[in-house]
Amino acid sequence: MITAYSFGASTAEGSKDDEGGFVARLDRFLRDTDGGIAINHGIGGDTTDMMISRLPGVIEDMKSRTNPLALVTLGINDVPRIVDEKSEIRVPLDRHTESLDRILAAAAEIGDVLYLTQYPVDYVARSLDPDITRSYVTGGEEIARAAGVDVIDIFQMITPDLFDEFIFEDGLHFNNRGHLFICNQIIKYLNRR
Repeated sequence: MITAYSFGASTAEGSKDDEGGFVARLDRFLRDTDGGIAINHGIGGDTTDMMISRLPGVIEDMKSRTNPLALVTLGINDVPRIVDEKSEIRVPLDRHTESLDRILAAAAEIGDVLYLTQYPVDYVARSLDPDITRSYVTGGEEIARAAGVDVIDIFQMITPDLFDEFIFEDGLHFNNRGHLFICNQIIKYLNRR
Protein backbone atom coordinates (compact mmCIF):
# COMPACT_ATOMS: atom_id res chain seq x y z
CA MET A 1 0.00 0.00 0.00
CA ILE A 2 1.15 3.51 -0.81
CA THR A 3 0.23 7.06 0.09
CA ALA A 4 0.46 9.08 -3.11
CA TYR A 5 0.40 12.83 -2.65
CA SER A 6 0.30 15.61 -5.17
CA PHE A 7 2.45 18.67 -4.80
CA GLY A 8 2.09 21.52 -7.23
CA ALA A 9 -0.35 24.08 -8.57
CA SER A 10 -3.77 24.00 -10.27
CA THR A 11 -3.25 20.74 -12.17
CA ALA A 12 -2.19 19.02 -8.97
CA GLU A 13 -5.17 20.61 -7.21
CA GLY A 14 -7.59 19.28 -9.83
CA SER A 15 -8.80 22.58 -11.21
CA LYS A 16 -11.50 22.44 -13.93
CA ASP A 17 -12.39 18.80 -13.22
CA ASP A 18 -15.75 18.23 -11.54
CA GLU A 19 -14.51 14.80 -10.38
CA GLY A 20 -11.69 16.27 -8.30
CA GLY A 21 -8.76 16.01 -10.68
CA PHE A 22 -6.25 13.27 -11.26
CA VAL A 23 -5.47 12.95 -7.54
CA ALA A 24 -9.09 12.31 -6.53
CA ARG A 25 -9.39 9.80 -9.37
CA LEU A 26 -6.16 8.11 -8.27
CA ASP A 27 -7.41 8.02 -4.68
CA ARG A 28 -10.59 6.22 -5.77
CA PHE A 29 -8.53 3.73 -7.80
CA LEU A 30 -6.12 3.04 -4.93
CA ARG A 31 -8.92 2.60 -2.40
CA ASP A 32 -10.94 0.36 -4.76
CA THR A 33 -7.91 -1.87 -5.36
CA ASP A 34 -6.67 -1.81 -1.75
CA GLY A 35 -3.51 -0.14 -3.06
CA GLY A 36 -3.50 2.80 -0.66
CA ILE A 37 -4.71 6.39 -0.75
CA ALA A 38 -3.91 9.66 -2.50
CA ILE A 39 -3.75 13.03 -0.75
CA ASN A 40 -3.96 16.37 -2.52
CA HIS A 41 -1.45 19.08 -1.58
CA GLY A 42 -1.90 21.04 -4.83
CA ILE A 43 -2.88 24.70 -4.66
CA GLY A 44 -3.98 26.57 -7.77
CA GLY A 45 -1.92 29.64 -8.62
CA ASP A 46 1.13 28.52 -6.67
CA THR A 47 4.58 29.32 -7.99
CA THR A 48 7.64 27.35 -6.92
CA ASP A 49 8.41 30.18 -4.46
CA MET A 50 5.05 29.53 -2.80
CA MET A 51 5.57 25.77 -2.92
CA ILE A 52 8.96 26.08 -1.22
CA SER A 53 7.38 28.06 1.62
CA ARG A 54 4.82 25.31 2.30
CA LEU A 55 7.10 22.36 1.56
CA PRO A 56 8.07 21.69 5.22
CA GLY A 57 4.42 21.24 6.22
CA VAL A 58 3.74 18.84 3.35
CA ILE A 59 6.86 16.82 4.13
CA GLU A 60 5.97 16.68 7.82
CA ASP A 61 2.48 15.41 6.96
CA MET A 62 3.87 12.69 4.73
CA LYS A 63 6.50 11.41 7.18
CA SER A 64 3.83 9.53 9.12
CA ARG A 65 2.26 7.96 6.03
CA THR A 66 2.74 4.50 4.56
CA ASN A 67 5.13 4.29 1.58
CA PRO A 68 4.80 7.92 0.46
CA LEU A 69 4.97 8.64 -3.27
CA ALA A 70 5.27 12.31 -4.25
CA LEU A 71 3.55 13.31 -7.50
CA VAL A 72 5.21 16.61 -8.34
CA THR A 73 3.61 18.71 -11.09
CA LEU A 74 4.42 22.40 -11.10
CA GLY A 75 2.25 24.05 -13.72
CA ILE A 76 3.40 27.22 -15.48
CA ASN A 77 2.78 29.95 -12.91
CA ASP A 78 6.52 30.69 -12.74
CA VAL A 79 6.76 31.46 -16.47
CA PRO A 80 6.73 35.19 -17.34
CA ARG A 81 4.00 36.42 -19.65
CA ILE A 82 4.39 38.72 -22.63
CA VAL A 83 1.65 40.95 -21.18
CA ASP A 84 1.73 40.24 -17.47
CA GLU A 85 -0.58 41.60 -14.80
CA LYS A 86 1.14 39.42 -12.19
CA SER A 87 4.79 39.95 -13.11
CA GLU A 88 5.73 40.26 -9.44
CA ILE A 89 4.99 36.58 -8.78
CA ARG A 90 6.92 35.13 -11.75
CA VAL A 91 10.03 33.11 -10.96
CA PRO A 92 13.23 33.31 -13.04
CA LEU A 93 14.26 30.06 -14.72
CA ASP A 94 17.36 29.53 -12.56
CA ARG A 95 15.38 29.90 -9.33
CA HIS A 96 12.60 27.74 -10.77
CA THR A 97 14.99 24.85 -11.39
CA GLU A 98 16.75 25.35 -8.03
CA SER A 99 13.40 25.23 -6.24
CA LEU A 100 12.35 22.12 -8.11
CA ASP A 101 15.63 20.48 -7.14
CA ARG A 102 14.92 21.30 -3.47
CA ILE A 103 11.34 19.99 -3.72
CA LEU A 104 12.44 16.72 -5.30
CA ALA A 105 15.28 16.23 -2.80
CA ALA A 106 13.02 16.83 0.20
CA ALA A 107 10.37 14.46 -1.14
CA ALA A 108 12.99 11.80 -1.97
CA GLU A 109 14.19 11.82 1.65
CA ILE A 110 10.86 10.36 2.78
CA GLY A 111 9.78 8.20 -0.17
CA ASP A 112 9.57 7.73 -3.90
CA VAL A 113 9.07 10.64 -6.29
CA LEU A 114 7.40 10.89 -9.68
CA TYR A 115 7.74 14.10 -11.69
CA LEU A 116 5.06 15.04 -14.21
CA THR A 117 6.27 17.64 -16.67
CA GLN A 118 4.32 20.78 -17.39
CA TYR A 119 2.08 20.60 -20.41
CA PRO A 120 1.29 22.51 -23.59
CA VAL A 121 -0.98 25.55 -23.34
CA ASP A 122 -2.56 27.98 -25.77
CA TYR A 123 0.45 30.30 -25.92
CA VAL A 124 -1.36 33.17 -27.64
CA ALA A 125 -4.41 33.10 -25.37
CA ARG A 126 -2.23 32.87 -22.25
CA SER A 127 0.28 35.53 -23.43
CA LEU A 128 3.20 33.12 -23.28
CA ASP A 129 6.29 32.89 -25.44
CA PRO A 130 6.51 29.24 -26.61
CA ASP A 131 10.32 29.14 -26.44
CA ILE A 132 10.48 30.58 -22.93
CA THR A 133 7.72 28.22 -21.79
CA ARG A 134 9.57 25.23 -23.28
CA SER A 135 12.76 26.29 -21.48
CA TYR A 136 10.92 25.92 -18.15
CA VAL A 137 9.49 22.55 -19.21
CA THR A 138 12.87 21.29 -20.39
CA GLY A 139 14.70 22.69 -17.38
CA GLY A 140 12.33 20.96 -14.99
CA GLU A 141 12.59 17.64 -16.76
CA GLU A 142 16.40 17.84 -16.81
CA ILE A 143 16.52 18.56 -13.08
CA ALA A 144 14.22 15.62 -12.33
CA ARG A 145 16.19 13.19 -14.49
CA ALA A 146 19.52 14.40 -13.06
CA ALA A 147 18.12 13.75 -9.58
CA GLY A 148 17.27 10.17 -10.56
CA VAL A 149 13.54 10.86 -10.33
CA ASP A 150 11.10 8.97 -12.56
CA VAL A 151 9.41 11.24 -15.11
CA ILE A 152 6.11 11.11 -16.97
CA ASP A 153 6.57 13.53 -19.84
CA ILE A 154 3.07 14.92 -20.15
CA PHE A 155 4.35 17.75 -22.38
CA GLN A 156 5.48 15.33 -25.09
CA MET A 157 2.38 13.15 -24.79
CA ILE A 158 -0.09 15.92 -25.55
CA THR A 159 -0.27 16.04 -29.35
CA PRO A 160 -2.32 18.79 -31.06
CA ASP A 161 -5.29 16.40 -31.29
CA LEU A 162 -5.01 15.46 -27.62
CA PHE A 163 -4.64 19.14 -26.73
CA ASP A 164 -8.06 19.81 -28.23
CA GLU A 165 -9.47 16.81 -26.36
CA PHE A 166 -7.80 17.31 -22.96
CA ILE A 167 -7.34 21.05 -22.39
CA PHE A 168 -10.15 23.16 -20.94
CA GLU A 169 -11.53 26.03 -23.02
CA ASP A 170 -9.31 28.50 -21.13
CA GLY A 171 -6.29 27.05 -22.98
CA LEU A 172 -4.47 26.49 -19.69
CA HIS A 173 -5.99 23.76 -17.54
CA PHE A 174 -6.81 20.11 -18.09
CA ASN A 175 -10.50 19.24 -18.43
CA ASN A 176 -12.14 16.07 -17.05
CA ARG A 177 -10.75 13.90 -19.87
CA GLY A 178 -7.29 15.41 -19.37
CA HIS A 179 -7.29 14.61 -15.66
CA LEU A 180 -8.41 11.07 -16.44
CA PHE A 181 -5.51 10.81 -18.91
CA ILE A 182 -3.00 11.91 -16.25
CA CYS A 183 -4.48 9.50 -13.71
CA ASN A 184 -4.21 6.65 -16.19
CA GLN A 185 -0.54 7.48 -16.86
CA ILE A 186 0.17 7.28 -13.13
CA ILE A 187 -1.69 3.97 -12.83
CA LYS A 188 0.35 2.57 -15.73
CA TYR A 189 3.49 3.75 -13.96
CA LEU A 190 2.44 2.09 -10.70
CA ASN A 191 1.63 -1.16 -12.51
CA ARG A 192 5.14 -1.21 -14.02
CA ARG A 193 6.89 -0.68 -10.66
